[in-house]
Amino acid sequence: MPGLSSSLQYTSRVSRSAAGRTRPRFASLGLAILATVMSLVVLAPSAQADRVINGILVGGKIEEAYAQSGGFWKWGVPTGPERASAKRGRYQTFARDASFYWHPAVDGGTAHQVGGAIRTRWQKVGAERGALGFPVTNEYKSGSGRSNDFQGGVVTWSKAGGAQIVWGGILQKWRAHGGAKGYYGVPLGGEYRSGGRFAQDFLNGTIFWP
Repeated sequence: MPGLSSSLQYTSRVSRSAAGRTRPRFASLGLAILATVMSLVVLAPSAQADRVINGILVGGKIEEAYAQSGGFWKWGVPTGPERASAKRGRYQTFARDASFYWHPAVDGGTAHQVGGAIRTRWQKVGAERGALGFPVTNEYKSGSGRSNDFQGGVVTWSKAGGAQIVWGGILQKWRAHGGAKGYYGVPLGGEYRSGGRFAQDFLNGTIFWP
């Protein structure tokens, strides 16, 4: 194993090398530093609201929402280009069972994610064309379940009740008691008629309206 003296001798020999030999060494060091800086630039998140992923453009407000909520690592790659939705909106779907919907007049022009069983339930009542309209939040934890808020109501999914819609007067009463995190908990089924009133069953009781 070389000792300190050997290392010093090696260093001394390098320092006494001809000028023509020292220049390439410094040039190589400069190239290495440049390569490192360039790699950091490539790996850093893009500040631009447009990028191409697997040959498909993800841009504008949809790209902003996609990147801010987890991007590729959470939602995967786009499965197709951005497309027109109803009412002059836009949407784009991604590999991990998610779509981002955007409308210029909804929630300040912010795009929002909807996916899984919640998206399926929303689509069964007409998606953005129906009474629920566009999403106004991404999916979020809601008591013992998960929820998306829409213009016209809430869709909540839980193991106990599956994906259910809460809207109208029942939604107002449910929210007044804390929603899925409150006294009544997650919905177990949809709204139904009970005599001359509407009713909906929740984990810890039934809400009637009016």
